[in-house]
Amino acid sequence: MQLRRCLPRPYFPVISLISITLLLLAGCSGSNTATAGNNTASSSSKSTPASKQVLTFPNVGTTDIGFLDPAQGPDANSLLAVNMLFSGLVRSDINLNIVPDQATWQISPDGKTYTFTLKPDISFSDGTHVTAQTYIYTWTRALLPATNSPVANFFEGAIAGANDVSSGKARTLAGVKALDDHTLQVSLIKPTPYFLEELANPIFFPLNQQVIEQYGTKNWTQHAAGAAIGTGPWMIKDWDHNVKMVLVPNPHYYGAKSKLTEINMTFVNDKSTAFKAYRAGQYDFVWNLDASDQPAAKSMPGFIRKPLLQTDLLFFDNTKPPFNNTAMRQAFAYATDRNTLVHSIFKDTVMPAPTIIPPGMPGYQPNYAGLPYNPSKAKALLLSVYPDVTKVPTITFSYPSSQVSPDEASALQQMWQSALGIQVKMRSVELTAYNDETLKHQVQFGFTQWGADFPDPFDWLALNLSSTAPNNNGEWHNQDFDKLIAQAEKETGDARLALYNQAEQIAISDVGWLPIDHQAIAAVIPTWVHGVTLNGNGLYFGDWSEVYLLQR
Repeated sequence: MQLRRCLPRPYFPVISLISITLLLLAGCSGSNTATAGNNTASSSSKSTPASKQVLTFPNVGTTDIGFLDPAQGPDANSLLAVNMLFSGLVRSDINLNIVPDQATWQISPDGKTYTFTLKPDISFSDGTHVTAQTYIYTWTRALLPATNSPVANFFEGAIAGANDVSSGKARTLAGVKALDDHTLQVSLIKPTPYFLEELANPIFFPLNQQVIEQYGTKNWTQHAAGAAIGTGPWMIKDWDHNVKMVLVPNPHYYGAKSKLTEINMTFVNDKSTAFKAYRAGQYDFVWNLDASDQPAAKSMPGFIRKPLLQTDLLFFDNTKPPFNNTAMRQAFAYATDRNTLVHSIFKDTVMPAPTIIPPGMPGYQPNYAGLPYNPSKAKALLLSVYPDVTKVPTITFSYPSSQVSPDEASALQQMWQSALGIQVKMRSVELTAYNDETLKHQVQFGFTQWGADFPDPFDWLALNLSSTAPNNNGEWHNQDFDKLIAQAEKETGDARLALYNQAEQIAISDVGWLPIDHQAIAAVIPTWVHGVTLNGNGLYFGDWSEVYLLQR
């Protein structure tokens, strides 16, 4: 998921703090070698564009694009393609500010009505015009039961009539109206300070109704190559599944035109494989470097590392033994040595995470210790449930192979064996298949990563751990947590954040999620790759007209 920021509303002082904190963290998170993407005023501006403008880079950590339909809540790897193909009312800049894209807006004094004025020249890649009605179709479609979106009701829940559409009671989204072809009015059920930030999520980006109706709401993405599916700067020329995606400029894009003539995005599941291929000259840059490769990468021109607004966490199936017992979940929390993981496995490229919400986010609790490593307490909790350890049911830890290295998996297994005296089976799964298993609640004990969609604790806690949250992979339920979330959404400012702090502490102590580390991301982006860098979201391209290759 992606972090977004809002415009100068009452929320703005908090957002300013986010930018400052990210900058401070960047200075503490290791080497930050300047690249063409974040130092374009130096030698890059004096260089000459290369004669061949074909950018080749790996989409690291996946075997394919898992979700191209924005309504399905694309994973981080899929979002790389989604954000190239689609665009919307707003977008985020490199500093995570919300800025206009397809529209400008006005907000009513009560904060419940947003009126957007669309640019007149917005079209899909076949020239089909985008109007206010296009947005109404897209937002309504995401909520319809037939679309089966796992995230639409949470992202659109503040819009009047959203629950009626998602429940099947209505097929018209009452809170969204086309005042004319270029004026979209949105009515909310309550003031929502992060609404503009939500609009930067691709679920709100306009979709081509003709393409969806031609191929069907479930299958249209399989016909994306050559089809006019989005309004973004790129369109798909060819999609060789499990190999690569080839993109070319959208001839009807409303923004500045790209100097690039083509992009080859190859799918590479293993991080070290991608790094080796870069060193062999197969890619123009490489990103999402494994911790084991970063010592070698640090000596290479263009190395850069930035903190992410992302946390690695573990979750448990709360519906059946042994993890329907809080003491068992707490036993695993106390048996997990975060500091050893960070130092020995990640080589201090990430931060230990006693909290769910990471540094740089509103609601972060820097002085909260969570459930620290304590093997004696871990064993005592286990024995309180299973005095005879041989009676503990078989426990299998499943994890995506592209996100958990063999070394990390082995270290976790050894920690649990040492502290608890039980052997946990380890099961590595390809990312797309793993995501499918978690959606179907087939994982007994698993791993997840969460990166913020927008800088608000609602996105971390309500969206993932509320009893009715679609992302509640472990089906964890806590009435006190739910009550605090509901109460927080009736408050504003510090009072609201204080309630979220209490809710997070419940989620940690009751082990709705077990936070492991707050992530960073590293890349090697040589100076002859102009306009590409990293930010708190990860790989950042920004204005594609400024992304091009220079003569070497």
